[in-house]
Amino acid sequence: MRTPRRSLLVCAVTTALLLPLTACGGGSDAADSKAAKYKNLVKSGVITAGTQSEQPPFAVADANGKPSGFAVDLMNQVAKRLGMKVEYKTTNLLGLLAGLPAEQYDVGVAGVVATPEREKEVDFSTPYYWGITDVLTDKTGKQTKLSDFDGKRVGIVSGSIAEDLTAKLMPKARTVKFKDQTGLIGQLRSGGVEAVLLSSASADEYLTKQPIRVAVKVDNLQGTAFPIRKKGDPKLRKDIDAQINAMIDDGTYLTLYKKYFHDPISADLIKVRPGLAKQVKNTSLAPSEK
Repeated sequence: MRTPRRSLLVCAVTTALLLPLTACGGGSDAADSKAAKYKNLVKSGVITAGTQSEQPPFAVADANGKPSGFAVDLMNQVAKRLGMKVEYKTTNLLGLLAGLPAEQYDVGVAGVVATPEREKEVDFSTPYYWGITDVLTDKTGKQTKLSDFDGKRVGIVSGSIAEDLTAKLMPKARTVKFKDQTGLIGQLRSGGVEAVLLSSASADEYLTKQPIRVAVKVDNLQGTAFPIRKKGDPKLRKDIDAQINAMIDDGTYLTLYKKYFHDPISADLIKVRPGLAKQVKNTSLAPSEK
């Protein structure tokens, strides 16, 4: 029996109306689900990250301004595994730390040491790196201990862990603050300061290119971690840590680590990221016995 023409027309019109609504609704649900993954983000559905352009090997920018480095690669991989995108905004260390409580960023992606003082303003992930700080001088320098810099001009990056170290371990030095590492190294080369303090990882980038030397090595008291906005979603911090642990377990973390570092993994880092113990056992990255 034939279906009446009127019924066919009504069915066709109804189907035509429903199809676009269903397609649009499906896409909207996916977007809404992604945006709802975390609450209180600076920008819904996106991780907004403050980063630096001159902090090798943790965070640098290429000629086009695209960020890269160990911290950036690590966060990009974390975001990918969470089904999120990262939107980077370049600033300096002080701007990064101030921008988190000011709700400009959800997370800081650079080499930031998790100090008790900083924890008053921002939350931190579990450390993803643990290193030491180098006191650098001109290649011709003869200094071998911290007291050799008493009364001397010593450069540090403003807001960095070096501020705490110089205050506690080099109280008689004349501290000079710079906004970034480029200015710091420039003044060391020109004689504006007689020494500078940098993380050993950052120092390695300059030691191969500049006529400078390591005069003293100082152990860091805290690890390097991702600072996270206190009023953000606490689930974000938990998930960042979980994904880094997953990257440690599947070998991705060590692949990225070896891209930027040659030193053994710190025993202090293994204490807070115990999954690394198995990964570095009987390798050149195992911590040295003291």
